[in-house]
Amino acid sequence: MSTQIYKLTNNVSLLKANRVDNKYYLSGGMFVKNIFVILMALAMLTAPLETLGGLPIGATAEVPIIMYHALEDNPSNRWEITVAEFESDLQWLSENGYTAVFMQDVIDFVHLGKPLPEKPIVLSFDDGRQPAIDIMLPMLEAHDSRITMAIIGAMTDKYTQIAMESNRTQHPHMTWDCVRKAIASGRVEIQSHTYDLHGARGVGKKNGEDLCAYKARLLGDLEKFAQVLVDNVGLVSNCLTYPLGILTEVSDEIIRDAGYLASLSCYEKPNTITVGDYNGLFALNRYLRPPHKSSESFFRGIL
Repeated sequence: MSTQIYKLTNNVSLLKANRVDNKYYLSGGMFVKNIFVILMALAMLTAPLETLGGLPIGATAEVPIIMYHALEDNPSNRWEITVAEFESDLQWLSENGYTAVFMQDVIDFVHLGKPLPEKPIVLSFDDGRQPAIDIMLPMLEAHDSRITMAIIGAMTDKYTQIAMESNRTQHPHMTWDCVRKAIASGRVEIQSHTYDLHGARGVGKKNGEDLCAYKARLLGDLEKFAQVLVDNVGLVSNCLTYPLGILTEVSDEIIRDAGYLASLSCYEKPNTITVGDYNGLFALNRYLRPPHKSSESFFRGIL
């Protein structure tokens, strides 16, 4: 919805104009000539929209996004950190006035002018690891925090099937039951990491693949993810976390066609988002949280 239509919708709701015998009447019953209503509508369409929701168009916010993957006792690569390091991060952010928000909150700031906290931050987790979420939920509750979890649809389907066929309760990736539990906590937002494009190329183009074939393949995957998410938890994802941070010159345009309102990259830079700047929500930057580094040292280096 454009900002101009947004303003028109709000104003026309006050008029409650209806057609009766080539005339219009207001809710109070007073008749007016249809040309008057038409002129009013045109005036509202062409009038500059200075605010959106409760904020001025052009208002900005700095929103750092932190990228996590797995919590391990002994991290073996730069994608893993310890449980103690993550809990220390939550404590540091709380003590320094930061409020973790969902990507939906960031989207609402830009699209609806809904205010963000004074010092917002997004804690994004990739892949949907079950051990991580089981450990995190009590910590998130204790620190009044929240995360955005990007799950891989195919992995969630796979381990749900394995759980149904065995007595196992622990899996590398979340099952749909685990996803439902996370959502019910109110501390976890579920977003897309594609259905099954978390391979070596991510959402990149294959060698020799033309644009039409590439677009069809990417949209087909996103459609499948959307279907399994609706079928299993009744939700719709509007933010895509690019697997491996790989994106192409047309990938954001394609995912917009699929209904996405934002995307996350792996570029390690700050983000400034702007009320009314919808394009600014795509390929947002994220800082990777490495292991073996104190919360103070990590956050002071990027915030």
